[in-house]
Amino acid sequence: MANTDQKLVVSELDFAQIKNNLKNFLRDQQEFSDFDFEAAGINVLLDILAYNTHYMAFYNNMIANEMFLDTALLRDSVVSHAKMLGYTPVSSVAPRATVNLQITRPVGNTQATLTLPRFSRFQSTPLNGVSYTFVNTEARTTNYDPTCNRFCFDDLYIYQGQPLTYTFIYNSTNNPSQSFELPDAGIDTSTLEVLVQESSTSLKTERFTLATDATNVTANAAVYFIDETRNGKYKIYFGDGVIGKSLTNGNIVIANYIRTDGAAGNKSNAFSLVDSVGGFTSSIVYPVVAASGGAAQESISKIRFSAPKAYVSNNRGVTKEDLIALINKNYPYFEAVNVWGGEENDPPVYGKVFIAAKPTLGFEVTESEKLDVINNVIKPVSVVTVLPEFVDVDYNYLNVFAEVYYDKTKTTRSADAIKSIVRTAILNFKDTELDNFNSRFKLSRMLRAIDDSETSISYSDAVTVIEKRIIPQVGAARNYTLDFGTPISREDPSYRIYSTPAFRQFDADGVLRKCFFEETPGSSSGIESIEIVNAPGNYLTAPTISINGDGVGANAYPVIVNGKITQIVVDKPGVNYTTATAITTYQDEVDTTVDLSVNIQGRFGVVRSYFFDDNNIKTTLNAEAGTIDYLMGKITLQQFDPFSIEDPLKIFRIVAKPETNNFESARSRIITIDDEDTNAINISIKAVE
Repeated sequence: MANTDQKLVVSELDFAQIKNNLKNFLRDQQEFSDFDFEAAGINVLLDILAYNTHYMAFYNNMIANEMFLDTALLRDSVVSHAKMLGYTPVSSVAPRATVNLQITRPVGNTQATLTLPRFSRFQSTPLNGVSYTFVNTEARTTNYDPTCNRFCFDDLYIYQGQPLTYTFIYNSTNNPSQSFELPDAGIDTSTLEVLVQESSTSLKTERFTLATDATNVTANAAVYFIDETRNGKYKIYFGDGVIGKSLTNGNIVIANYIRTDGAAGNKSNAFSLVDSVGGFTSSIVYPVVAASGGAAQESISKIRFSAPKAYVSNNRGVTKEDLIALINKNYPYFEAVNVWGGEENDPPVYGKVFIAAKPTLGFEVTESEKLDVINNVIKPVSVVTVLPEFVDVDYNYLNVFAEVYYDKTKTTRSADAIKSIVRTAILNFKDTELDNFNSRFKLSRMLRAIDDSETSISYSDAVTVIEKRIIPQVGAARNYTLDFGTPISREDPSYRIYSTPAFRQFDADGVLRKCFFEETPGSSSGIESIEIVNAPGNYLTAPTISINGDGVGANAYPVIVNGKITQIVVDKPGVNYTTATAITTYQDEVDTTVDLSVNIQGRFGVVRSYFFDDNNIKTTLNAEAGTIDYLMGKITLQQFDPFSIEDPLKIFRIVAKPETNNFESARSRIITIDDEDTNAINISIKAVE
């Protein structure tokens, strides 16, 4: 008789353990007490039972995994779960470049306007040995410009890919779901244009647009819907007459779109127009922004990340998280996006929401891109009373000075090879830890990445400085405030504040000099403030304030309200003070009733400009060219009016060392390392003796 008290263990999933559990179960049964379970016959049967159990356990486990977005492994399953959240995975994205196209009108031709047709073809110069086709996705008309004898199409977007057209004839019997699969992989669905022709005998067509919110779709709305299919391609389908306009038998569906090579076309930056336009063949294409943003179809991990956030935002723009999700979904040409409310701004600006974005290639977002995002992505879904404003990213460019010590006995690599490995490790650290909004730089983490990059590295050390970049307006005196976002070091003997490259300015004799900025030594020992301890007198006119001490150059004046001194303003802090007193003089006599306390500064410093004269002697041009707020990390250049900047791109840099090795970014600021700047990463490799 079977022993029913003995329970079979079902918690094991390993094949050998399952088989062992079956043996133990059978051994406890009286009918099998004398069996040799290692004998060939019953051992095979146990193998079959264990295999079947293991197989079913694994199969059911996989099925259970595919039932949830977080654990699903198959793309079909992940896409299906995303669809239930109202999210369509992003297709391949065509790289986009911005160009200025000029088409010459032949002499004697009087045509006044010219239209550039949709899908006009441009050819890039070879990139890694391959030329790519780019096309414009919208037709544009421009007027003839008589000043240059050309038709000018400025800030023209062109996208990499081959333009394709497919037609489908609708038959309700064969296709009751009104769905049509687009046959190409690698299509960019943002370039998709859907037209419906009435029939083969009627050329009347109607343009259908993508439905983004089914709750706003009426019965007669000419919209289409799009989904990713099980094979990674896309299908379009139409309404049922209740939600969206339905097709009728004989309708011809025309789908125009671009099939792209994705990221392969990124960085293309020189083009020629292949097609003639209106019969004109003479053209010039000027690059404005290199191609960027090209990407492959959205990955499984990205779908898992994006779908729940898109569901939470529900196609609205109320919170900052809503806006970030909407921009990321509808505008794939940004690598990073940040949004903050006006109340979080410095200073606060109520009634506004601020947006900053880092493009996938380069550092600056064009004005046309900003307007495109605000008008086509944000405003249609945002709160009416809150105004969106796009601001430029404020970059903190890090310059790294690293010293790496390695044991020659533990590697066969040369010092140059190790230097290359360390440089790659620093750039990988930049990609993973920096290059994003609300990121934090920690020197210890970067040093750990360096030490882990090669087994022979014994230890490393590094110093980082922050570089701020501006493009000064030549011929106009302006104040420029550079915000480092972290306290900066005061009069560091090894890393003083300095500028690069040189700028040209006239000296007092009218000679054009090659000039620089630097932190004035001892300038942080000026007068920070003067406090009123006692000031009882009533004044008919303002008294004068004299500052006596071991420094020079300080000046202050009183603020008089109703005859009393209410404040002492220090307009010139001076330099080299260690002690100082303030004396009040009224009507040529010292007012001994006034007691003032002088505070020597440590927070503020001075920037001066200088040049080297014909005898190579360092000469001060302007002793008070700017101010430094060490605590707030701000440097202000006052009335900076250069004649020219000694840089091909007119970029001017101010460099300062942060006070600490740990600092973070906020709002529009991004900490990064410019990998195209040859001076950004400086590595010294030394062998350990």
